[in-house]
Amino acid sequence: MRSTSIARSPTRHRWGGAHVVVPGTDVTLVAYGPLVATARDAATAALAEGVSIEVVDLRSLAPLDLETLAASVQKTGRLVITHEASGAGGLGAEVAASITERCFEYLEHAPVRVTGFGVPYPPAKLERHYLPDLDRILDGVDRALGRAGSANTVLDAGVTR
Repeated sequence: MRSTSIARSPTRHRWGGAHVVVPGTDVTLVAYGPLVATARDAATAALAEGVSIEVVDLRSLAPLDLETLAASVQKTGRLVITHEASGAGGLGAEVAASITERCFEYLEHAPVRVTGFGVPYPPAKLERHYLPDLDRILDGVDRALGRAGSANTVLDAGVTR
């Protein structure tokens, strides 16, 4: 029998607690699962344009750590949520509604959702066309910042308000 060890992170996080992965000041970008890496990439790319994105990894969907999200949105004034599922009735809608209820007076723009398209999940070979990618997430950030030239409809870039 082989013995294996798993390195533990020196940082401990509470169960059900979201974690600020990248601190920022202009926009809060919420992600979970595989999209956290893409959200980090978006923060790096946006920094080159002078935009500071705070990336928050939900780490748990139930319980949902709304306190951490609200604290971030109160700091940035803008919220972008990304997840792999379709936008209609998804977790992003719940996060957007809950944060709007808690932080309405802090929001400078309506929450923006960057999600999978409103179609059934595709076969593996077509997945990359369905899932939110760096460009779609950055477009969502541009929309939250009110920048001209960003997508205006769901069909343009798979981004919903």
